[in-house]
Amino acid sequence: MSGRFGIIGCGYVGSAVALHMRNNCIEVTGTTTSPDRLGELCAVVDHPRIFKAGDPSADTSFLDQLDGLLIAMAPTTSTYEEDQYKAVYGEAIPALVQAIQQRSSTQSLHVTYLSSAGVYGDKAGQVVNELTPPDLSNPTNALLADAESTVLTLNSSSVQASVLRLGGIYGPGKNIADYIRRASGRQVPKNGNHINAWVHLMDIIRGVDFAFQRRLQGLYNLVDDMQMTRRELSNALCDEDGLPPVIWDNHDRPDTRVFNARVSNARLRAMGFTPRVASMLEQVPAL
Repeated sequence: MSGRFGIIGCGYVGSAVALHMRNNCIEVTGTTTSPDRLGELCAVVDHPRIFKAGDPSADTSFLDQLDGLLIAMAPTTSTYEEDQYKAVYGEAIPALVQAIQQRSSTQSLHVTYLSSAGVYGDKAGQVVNELTPPDLSNPTNALLADAESTVLTLNSSSVQASVLRLGGIYGPGKNIADYIRRASGRQVPKNGNHINAWVHLMDIIRGVDFAFQRRLQGLYNLVDDMQMTRRELSNALCDEDGLPPVIWDNHDRPDTRVFNARVSNARLRAMGFTPRVASMLEQVPAL
């Protein structure tokens, strides 16, 4: 492969995608909003840049030279803070989309935006796909859905845009299975009857590459094949090691953002993409 690829947001996922692209002879520009992280970026991208979408002084000229762009922006805190979510999904994403629309270049550009399968919200464990309406009653989900729609407005004669809705991420440095095992025998204040969606970092990297190479347009669920409740998953992991089960609540706590759905990956499979890691219950294959 060859070409020039940009990554807005070089965190856990963005940095992994950058290394993959560079290993495949693609020239990578990566951004961060923190000057302190600029040095770190030198190890994973060819052209590190400080860039804050929406900043009137931001230099967006690098967008003119790209063949592909990954938008992997996220709030800087792992806990929900309304102002941060609005700043990213309600302000920075629309500003970035506007900058892309105002490029001086007419060179073909593919854009992939990483969103979350969590936008489906509480579907009572039913199967959902890309035609299922998101849960707009939740303010976080509404922000995420609006950001998705904004990115998809980019689709035109010169820009192809796709949105990948990710499950909960696991992989190197995010060993969710071990985290669950460590909760063995303990009370966990989450509803154990809910079904979550998951995806391995390897398949996110592959999914972004697949979307770029195929110039995918539209919305796709990027999740693995596992559709188990939290209780079923923890029981399987703990039973395997002879551990006592995790003790889950059987109800939702007040003001909890609920996600409970069997997320289908059939649309992406129909395009020719198959997850290499079927679930966290299986051994991860070698690259």
